[in-house]
This record gives sequence, C-alpha cells and structure tokens, in this order.
Amino acid sequence: MGNLTRDPELRYTPSNVGVTTFGLAVNSSIGKDADGNRKTETLFVDIIAFGKQAETIAQYCKKGSPLFIEGRLRLRTWEDKDGNKRSKHEVILNAFQFIGQANNSLKDDIKLQEDDEDVPF
Repeated sequence: MGNLTRDPELRYTPSNVGVTTFGLAVNSSIGKDADGNRKTETLFVDIIAFGKQAETIAQYCKKGSPLFIEGRLRLRTWEDKDGNKRSKHEVILNAFQFIGQANNSLKDDIKLQEDDEDVPF
C-alpha cells in the first residue's frame, strides 16, 4: 500500500494491450527513535500494469492517489548507451484496490447525517 509518486503513463503495445507505469511510495515503520517517536522508512517502487488494469489505473489515479497493490517482483537488466550493465527491480501488478474513495463518500454521508441532526423541528 502506498501513494503514487507521479501520474500514471499509459501506452499501448503493437497488439493494442494497455501498459501503464507508475511509481509508488511505500512507508514502513522501522521502530522508534531515542525520544520514543515512531521512525518510518519510505521505499520507492516502480509498478507496471497491463490490460484493463492498466487502463483503469491510468483513468482513475493521479500523483498522490493511495493504492493497495499485489504483484510479483521482477529484476530487469539492460545495457545503457555506454555499454554498462544496469538492473532495476519492478513490480508486475497482479491485483489492486483503490483506497480512500469509499472512505471519502462515507465521510460525506456521515457529515450529512450530522448536519440533519442539528436541524430543530
């Protein structure tokens, strides 16, 4: 679970399959400091989604959107323009769930109920 670090980029393969790439910032608690304050660590992960999932994420998510994902880790290797070997870990998306949309609607419903209770009869 994390927040998008940039807007999703949607492209299509020659066979018209959607491919979306985006970054996700994932915060993890790593204990407490000397004063007892919680310490966190942020991990930045590149995510790749395919097909309908790619199109849905590109349509409904933007930088800062919270998202829960499940996927598999892949190590991609290549040579840069100078012939140096490079590598990078990425997550290939298997499943995802939007976070916050339903909660915002629920908060609006609760606020409306509170407002209705304040009206005298």
